[in-house]
Amino acid sequence: MNKEFSNYLLIVLITMIVIPSIASVISQRNNICDTLAFRTSERIDETSSFKNKYKRSKENKTSSEIIYSRNKIVPPFVSVVNPNHNYPIGVLIYDDNSTVKVCTASVINTANGNIGLTAAHCLLDANGNEYNQSLLSFSPGYDNGTKGPLGYIPVVATAIPPTFLNNRFKYDYALMKFEFNDPNGGDATLQDYAGALGWRFDIGDGEPTSVSGYPGSGNFENCPNDYKHLCKWQGITNKCGDFFYVINFLIAGPGSSGGPFISHYDSETNLGYVYALISGYFDSYNASIGSIWDEIDFFNLLLNMTTE
Repeated sequence: MNKEFSNYLLIVLITMIVIPSIASVISQRNNICDTLAFRTSERIDETSSFKNKYKRSKENKTSSEIIYSRNKIVPPFVSVVNPNHNYPIGVLIYDDNSTVKVCTASVINTANGNIGLTAAHCLLDANGNEYNQSLLSFSPGYDNGTKGPLGYIPVVATAIPPTFLNNRFKYDYALMKFEFNDPNGGDATLQDYAGALGWRFDIGDGEPTSVSGYPGSGNFENCPNDYKHLCKWQGITNKCGDFFYVINFLIAGPGSSGGPFISHYDSETNLGYVYALISGYFDSYNASIGSIWDEIDFFNLLLNMTTE
């Protein structure tokens, strides 16, 4: 999908979970966590209905088939091509010539070098069916309505946690494999050019965090909210049990789904450790949420993705 889409706002449909107003705010953090705990056992009202029709073509490998280490930490990967210019975050686009859907995605550090992360709900239609992958593309470094240095890169494989397929309110993350061809004719990977975020599972409560995305609405500071600009928030996240991180006072609007929660963000290298992704927001609480990853499922998905 190597084309500009300056007029796409006329036909945008955004995949973003919007959690409706529930109660007045007494204690913001406690009320949100209590509500999340309650809502995980219920159907969630969303922008579109969801039916669990998605089927994987290959069975997930069990945790015994992988080398598994609790609280594994993978460091960021600095661009080999240009160490002074890393751009691992980009726009993820679904375009079927009549509808354009926008989310946020990022490259993560893997041995494969062509693997990224986004929100799971960004890869499914209203009926819970996976999008045709030939209509998905990723442009790392996209900003100000201009494609990134590498243009638009096709998505050739996706992997969604089975836990998300059973309950769309939990584990809203997914892995993607990109079909990247070295523009210089070599065998360099996407992360060799764009750099890649590190990733980890050990982040607790009260974490200083940077979050980026391409929102069409919301309250990212100094953000035009036009789906075309990469906007950034920095502050503290709170952990709610074993399922969610919460960002108080941030409405991460449509288009920012899949935006990475980055710990130890370095503004000079534009890198850090991703540990969660924007999955939705509470309009009544003025807060956004990100699902906590299940470590075993994550490694199983990564194994499937890199051995297919």
